[in-house]
Amino acid sequence: MAIIGAGFGGLGAAVALRRAGVDDLVIIEGADGVGGTWRRNTYPGAACDIQSHLYSFSFAPNTSWSRTYARQPEILAYLESVADDFDLRRHLLLDTTVRSVRWDARAGAWHCRLERDGQPSTLTADVVVCAVGLFGSVKLPDIEGLRDFAGPVLHTAAWDHDLDLAGRSVAVIGTGASGVQLVPELAKTAGHVTVFQRTPPWMVPKDDRPYSATELARFKRSPLAVRRTRWQIWKFQHDNTATFADDPVVTARTQIAASFLDRTVDDEPLRRALTPDYPFRCKRVLLGDDYYRALQRDNVELVTDPIARIGPASVITASGADVEVDAIVLATGFETSRYLSGIDVVGVGGRKLHEHWGADPSAYLGVAVSGFPNFFMLYGPNTNQGGNSIVYILEAGARLVASAVSRLARHGGYLDVRPEAEKRYNDELSADLERTIWTQCDSYFRSPSGRIVTQWPYTELEYARRTWRLRAREWTHGRMRDDARVPRVAVGAEE
Repeated sequence: MAIIGAGFGGLGAAVALRRAGVDDLVIIEGADGVGGTWRRNTYPGAACDIQSHLYSFSFAPNTSWSRTYARQPEILAYLESVADDFDLRRHLLLDTTVRSVRWDARAGAWHCRLERDGQPSTLTADVVVCAVGLFGSVKLPDIEGLRDFAGPVLHTAAWDHDLDLAGRSVAVIGTGASGVQLVPELAKTAGHVTVFQRTPPWMVPKDDRPYSATELARFKRSPLAVRRTRWQIWKFQHDNTATFADDPVVTARTQIAASFLDRTVDDEPLRRALTPDYPFRCKRVLLGDDYYRALQRDNVELVTDPIARIGPASVITASGADVEVDAIVLATGFETSRYLSGIDVVGVGGRKLHEHWGADPSAYLGVAVSGFPNFFMLYGPNTNQGGNSIVYILEAGARLVASAVSRLARHGGYLDVRPEAEKRYNDELSADLERTIWTQCDSYFRSPSGRIVTQWPYTELEYARRTWRLRAREWTHGRMRDDARVPRVAVGAEE
């Protein structure tokens, strides 16, 4: 078995499969260690927007979280400990990029083409689990002159820690999650920070704080206290997550966000510039206690005039303003609709997954696509719940994959989701997505065609219910003849 990716999804899948009795597996990771997003994104201020005790595996509670919202180094250390505690390092194949996976119908297996240090290699696996996540392909803005800028240009997802920005004039382009986390930290040392905003985000207080010595001692002493805290956080997130426009939670949370802005920002023109003109939760809602305050520092300026082009030493806006800067930071996020970017997936009959998807990726439960047997995804299309911990969704998906692999271990062959089951699921999903608040603005939730391709419109409990076990009637179970090694179809009769 091959797992692609060693972040939360890949490590969670490995633990689920090990518990299902699978030991012959390899975890292929392009970086030099585990962590995924939390190894790559190391910009100043990088942190999670879900509280620590919920942003962790249910099977690996951490009694040592230092604060309510963990920061990048602590999350990475947690994932390192999971790899150690569950003996996953012996399965790791690091510094290795997966270029393609191709289904071999005669062998009933996937041939994976790999690359390490420029050297190609191959690996054959009965099952492939792709857990590369949603935030692996950076989004670079198409701005005239960007390549000709004379100073350093860096993306938040590829931070250069050798670059000293102290005392320098820095442009930050983008006010999404990474931008609002970076700006307060950058403003502490930079000479001047100019924040270029296209669309203001809705923000609510984060209330981040270190845990007290008393709390830490209680967590260490009592596993029950950790479970209770985790449940309380989950309950709050569950009760305050709304996806449909007519949900009263949307109105209540809008008032909280508006009040937070009003009491934090004194300057009326700045407050107007920071007030969104789209419904709450239509885009990702951000958390932050310091961003609004940072924008009111003497060495920070917010610019809402669109960027026209970039010169050798400045950013030129549409109104003709020439803002001189020494460095540019791109806080422009990721190409979230480009699932499995960089991996050529070729299924039955030479069918290519990316060509099949076009601009609108979709999958049965975000996990499987018909015509690609024994190929599973975690954090696939429409599995981003957007209000609770993604780790919960990843564990549920991993449980379904483990259920499928257990069936294969008993009966052999391959599993391929039935096209009619996939269509029925996606038709229902698409109809319900059209009723969500996400349809009322443009965001990274949508593909270029406008379809919402990242979001799960229901609760995380509903996802867990649907993935609790494999529904055999929705899958084709193909078996291989021992003589010719040719698939034959056998239909599962019961769940």
